Amino acid sequence: MERRQYPRVPVCYLSRLSAAQSPADDAVVLDLSVGGCRVHSIAPVRPGMEVHLQIALPNQPVPFVVKRAMVRWARHRQFGVSFMSLRPEELGPLRRLMSSARAVYAPVA
Repeated sequence: MERRQYPRVPVCYLSRLSAAQSPADDAVVLDLSVGGCRVHSIAPVRPGMEVHLQIALPNQPVPFVVKRAMVRWARHRQFGVSFMSLRPEELGPLRRLMSSARAVYAPVA
Protein backbone atom coordinates (compact mmCIF):
# COMPACT_ATOMS: atom_id res chain seq x y z
CA MET A 1 0.00 0.00 0.00
CA GLU A 2 1.32 3.43 -0.99
CA ARG A 3 1.89 5.67 2.06
CA ARG A 4 2.82 8.86 0.25
CA GLN A 5 0.70 11.93 0.83
CA TYR A 6 1.85 13.56 -2.43
CA PRO A 7 2.71 11.94 -5.79
CA ARG A 8 6.39 12.06 -6.72
CA VAL A 9 7.83 12.89 -10.12
CA PRO A 10 11.09 11.31 -11.34
CA VAL A 11 13.84 13.91 -11.81
CA CYS A 12 17.61 14.08 -11.87
CA TYR A 13 18.77 17.35 -10.29
CA LEU A 14 22.24 18.02 -8.93
CA SER A 15 22.09 19.33 -5.39
CA ARG A 16 24.07 20.31 -2.32
CA LEU A 17 23.16 18.80 1.02
CA SER A 18 24.25 20.09 4.39
CA ALA A 19 23.47 19.40 8.03
CA ALA A 20 24.48 21.01 11.31
CA GLN A 21 28.23 20.73 11.97
CA SER A 22 28.78 18.85 8.69
CA PRO A 23 30.39 20.06 5.48
CA ALA A 24 28.16 20.32 2.41
CA ASP A 25 28.09 17.25 0.18
CA ASP A 26 27.07 16.70 -3.42
CA ALA A 27 23.76 14.95 -3.92
CA VAL A 28 21.29 14.08 -6.67
CA VAL A 29 17.55 14.49 -6.24
CA LEU A 30 15.95 11.44 -7.88
CA ASP A 31 12.27 12.22 -7.40
CA LEU A 32 10.32 15.17 -6.13
CA SER A 33 6.93 16.07 -4.65
CA VAL A 34 5.49 19.11 -2.91
CA GLY A 35 6.08 17.30 0.37
CA GLY A 36 9.59 15.92 -0.08
CA CYS A 37 12.07 14.11 -2.29
CA ARG A 38 14.34 11.08 -2.67
CA VAL A 39 18.04 11.84 -2.68
CA HIS A 40 21.22 9.92 -3.54
CA SER A 41 24.41 10.98 -1.75
CA ILE A 42 27.41 9.54 0.02
CA ALA A 43 26.72 11.95 2.88
CA PRO A 44 26.16 10.08 6.15
CA VAL A 45 22.52 10.68 7.11
CA ARG A 46 20.13 8.95 9.47
CA PRO A 47 16.38 9.13 10.02
CA GLY A 48 15.44 12.10 12.15
CA MET A 49 18.34 14.24 10.94
CA GLU A 50 17.52 17.74 9.74
CA VAL A 51 19.16 18.78 6.46
CA HIS A 52 19.35 21.78 4.13
CA LEU A 53 19.08 21.26 0.35
CA GLN A 54 20.04 23.46 -2.58
CA ILE A 55 18.59 21.93 -5.73
CA ALA A 56 20.06 23.11 -9.05
CA LEU A 57 17.27 23.54 -11.58
CA PRO A 58 17.47 23.46 -15.36
CA ASN A 59 17.63 26.92 -16.95
CA GLN A 60 17.53 28.67 -13.58
CA PRO A 61 20.38 30.86 -12.29
CA VAL A 62 19.65 30.20 -8.61
CA PRO A 63 18.92 26.89 -6.91
CA PHE A 64 15.64 25.98 -5.25
CA VAL A 65 16.46 26.10 -1.53
CA VAL A 66 14.86 23.92 1.11
CA LYS A 67 16.05 25.37 4.41
CA ARG A 68 14.64 22.59 6.57
CA ALA A 69 14.00 19.00 5.57
CA MET A 70 13.81 15.90 7.75
CA VAL A 71 15.37 12.59 6.75
CA ARG A 72 12.59 9.99 7.05
CA TRP A 73 14.42 6.87 5.86
CA ALA A 74 17.92 5.98 4.62
CA ARG A 75 19.38 2.91 2.89
CA HIS A 76 22.08 2.18 0.32
CA ARG A 77 23.13 5.84 -0.14
CA GLN A 78 19.56 6.90 -0.85
CA PHE A 79 17.20 8.58 1.54
CA GLY A 80 13.85 10.27 1.64
CA VAL A 81 13.27 13.70 3.13
CA SER A 82 10.13 15.61 3.95
CA PHE A 83 10.13 19.36 3.49
CA MET A 84 9.48 21.18 6.76
CA SER A 85 9.76 24.86 5.93
CA LEU A 86 8.31 25.64 2.50
CA ARG A 87 6.38 28.88 2.48
CA PRO A 88 3.17 29.19 0.42
CA GLU A 89 4.97 31.41 -2.13
CA GLU A 90 7.53 28.61 -2.69
CA LEU A 91 4.86 26.03 -3.54
CA GLY A 92 3.97 27.68 -6.87
CA PRO A 93 7.49 27.42 -8.31
CA LEU A 94 7.80 23.87 -6.96
CA ARG A 95 4.52 22.82 -8.61
CA ARG A 96 5.61 24.40 -11.92
CA LEU A 97 8.91 22.55 -11.66
CA MET A 98 7.09 19.27 -11.10
CA SER A 99 4.76 19.94 -14.05
CA SER A 100 7.71 20.53 -16.37
CA ALA A 101 9.44 17.39 -15.03
CA ARG A 102 6.27 15.36 -15.70
CA ALA A 103 6.34 16.57 -19.31
CA VAL A 104 10.00 15.57 -19.71
CA TYR A 105 9.58 12.15 -18.08
CA ALA A 106 6.15 11.34 -19.51
CA PRO A 107 5.98 7.89 -21.13
CA VAL A 108 5.88 7.90 -24.92
CA ALA A 109 2.96 6.00 -26.41
